Amino acid sequence: MKSKKFLGLFLVSLAFVSCSKDKDLVIVPTDTSSDEIIQELEGPVEFVFWHGMTGALQDTLTQLTNEFMAENENITVTLQSQSSYKDLQQKLTLSMTSPKQLPTLTQAYPSWMETALIDNLLVNLTPYIEDPIVGFDNYDDIIEGFKKGTEIDGKIYSIPFNKSTEVLWYNKTLFKELGLKPPTTYEEFAETAKIITEKKGIVGGGFDSLPNYYTTYIYNQGKILDPEFDVTGPESVAAVTYYLDGIKDGYFRIAGTDNFLSGPFGNELIGMYVGSNAGESFVLQSVGDKFEVGVVPYPAEVVLQQGTDIFMFNPSTKEQRLAAFEYLKFLSSTESQIKWAVATGYIPTRKSAMKDILYINSGSLISPIVEAATNNLYIINPDLETDRAFRESSTVLETILAEPESADVEGNLEGYKKTLITIWE
Repeated sequence: MKSKKFLGLFLVSLAFVSCSKDKDLVIVPTDTSSDEIIQELEGPVEFVFWHGMTGALQDTLTQLTNEFMAENENITVTLQSQSSYKDLQQKLTLSMTSPKQLPTLTQAYPSWMETALIDNLLVNLTPYIEDPIVGFDNYDDIIEGFKKGTEIDGKIYSIPFNKSTEVLWYNKTLFKELGLKPPTTYEEFAETAKIITEKKGIVGGGFDSLPNYYTTYIYNQGKILDPEFDVTGPESVAAVTYYLDGIKDGYFRIAGTDNFLSGPFGNELIGMYVGSNAGESFVLQSVGDKFEVGVVPYPAEVVLQQGTDIFMFNPSTKEQRLAAFEYLKFLSSTESQIKWAVATGYIPTRKSAMKDILYINSGSLISPIVEAATNNLYIINPDLETDRAFRESSTVLETILAEPESADVEGNLEGYKKTLITIWE
């Protein structure tokens, strides 16, 4: 797969590009699902949906699915949990070599679907969405940032599902004590962290995810992680130096062995941190009644969207596709999205759900800020090479930040550049 990559356009639709040694070849996937869609089911239909949900998330998905089947007695949805995202990805990868083993629907990150798109295994959902009878209830109601990862070459290949982004969690009691306001920029974040460390003797702030931090920092400087980006350039150096300076002076920390900063935050070892909005239940559990928790949007103009979409495979019957699309419409409805968001902590994918009084009054700390938090979202390019480059940035940052006093920023970034050459080639 090294010779094939998705190159995302800056905040617009994505185009699929395959690079050979001789020239760049633009590949438009053949739409093997372009046969006329059916608009009505004449008999019972059953289809399979693979997902990676467990625990309370799986329980909520099962509840919603049972509600759908109660309303559509001729459709049976067989949910098959693959136990984890890792196991789901592995099973999808293996099954793509024998397409008849694939389910009708699957939960997946866009980067997992690169092979499926190349091999024409995905259903183009656009005809279903635009059909006057089958249709989709106000597709424009889906949050714009979440739709960006669903379109390739102007065609819609997935529906947003369990979505999240990063927000700033802060100790509201501490901020009131020190007369601080939640930061809205990286510069303010660092200055606020310094004050907390100076006044209280604890770490001021940090970021849960190093690769999220790195790619979001450079994105807010107008750069994206792709083959054209120079990781030894000034934007990359600035991103690393910003965090390194905080580690050296004691006002920043990383999650490290804690995995997430919600634990140290709840134990009052850090005054604020950037983490997923979906971690609200963990934050509240960690904090208990020790102090009041505050949350505001990410302290920069643009923030990363996270979470999976639902894709449909075309080695299925027309009846299964129509039934599956009806299910997708149900899961994406305003009512279902409110139930999903309240029960799981994920962000509703519809603007109407965000504004609904049931969601606003759900008691979630996120619901009052969710519109502002999702106002300007970006995604990393949805291909396996970019995913590897994204994850490798975490290793590079961890290495640099582990020994701040002797950190070799230039040397480590040069090493990162060499690694990326092998990834992108």
